[in-house]
Amino acid sequence: MAITPLRCNLRQGGCYRSYRNGSIYWSTATGAHMTVGAIAGRWASLNWERGFLGYPTTDENCTLVNSGCVQKFQGGRIYWQPNTGANPIAGGIGFHWDQTAAERGPLGYPISGENCALVAGGCVQNFQGGYVYWQPSIGSHAVHGALGAKWVQMGYELSPLGYPVSDESCGGTPLSCSQYFQGGTITWPTFAGVSVTPSPSSTGVVVNKRRPNSPMNQTPPDLVWVGSQLMRSEAAWQFSQLVSGASAAGVPVTTVSGFRSYDTQVGLYNSYVSQYGRAVADTISARPGFSEHQTGLVMDVGNPNGACSLQACFENTPAGEFVRNHAWQYGFIIRYTWANDWATGYTYEPWHLRYIGVRTATDMHNRGYQTLEQHFGLAAAPTY
Repeated sequence: MAITPLRCNLRQGGCYRSYRNGSIYWSTATGAHMTVGAIAGRWASLNWERGFLGYPTTDENCTLVNSGCVQKFQGGRIYWQPNTGANPIAGGIGFHWDQTAAERGPLGYPISGENCALVAGGCVQNFQGGYVYWQPSIGSHAVHGALGAKWVQMGYELSPLGYPVSDESCGGTPLSCSQYFQGGTITWPTFAGVSVTPSPSSTGVVVNKRRPNSPMNQTPPDLVWVGSQLMRSEAAWQFSQLVSGASAAGVPVTTVSGFRSYDTQVGLYNSYVSQYGRAVADTISARPGFSEHQTGLVMDVGNPNGACSLQACFENTPAGEFVRNHAWQYGFIIRYTWANDWATGYTYEPWHLRYIGVRTATDMHNRGYQTLEQHFGLAAAPTY
């Protein structure tokens, strides 16, 4: 039974009439189609035919898996399923979801609409089994399963990995799966379950005795001065914020050693070898090409009066206490922590700050991770 008269003052000359259990919409481009129930309600929330979906182009189809329904519109579709409610899907994300077998694939039904408020113009849509991300420069890619869980744990697109640039790829014997991101790769299975390999240019790059700089003699292109030392620009800005924060707390922090070139490390390492021998030198200094200082993401810090400079007792000085308690808030970690030389290969250095980004440093702080090797699921590197 109709409850409104026929009204034909809609967009593009369309018409509708409401009935007790729904409505019928008509336009010259689409013909007449019913809208009912939860799908009709979701369409209404998106501004009916005036929204991005436009007019319905089919009636509702409720023959999908797991009691699902779908209705097609000019600009996309709305899916409904008892456990997910009604959600629209459209554009590049919808196209990619279709390529994964849509609701029949590993992602299942959408559980949200599209959110396009992400960094760098990105969008995401949540599904029962994972996510599909879209960003203008990389297109659409799905993240799900163990690899997706690790990416989520690290901070989504705000982590050093950034957005996915591929879908998961699995093969080989034994089976191995990998997925590529803007800033590196996630692989499963490994000795640690899921492991992350940040790219050499990423702020999350891991340099240790088994993972040299790439290339060995690299010099980052974005070095800037911070105090008397050089750092990569992002790290330098955050370090200046750390110094300001410490100053506001009445604690002066000074720079001791930032970026070191390959050639500088050659001289430094050789001097330690001549003083202490190679075995001891390898516990206190990196071999050329294997130094974190070469990444431009490291700053050795000290007290202006030189108290306990580059010594373990630095931890109990004002500057040492401040960085131990607050460095993570600015995106830095103490890279070589107490009693973790089995993983890092180096003795305790409470003055050695490594920039990894606020999101990652916060995650490590909250989870109690002591080393980058732990955080990224990488093998320990006590020796070369």
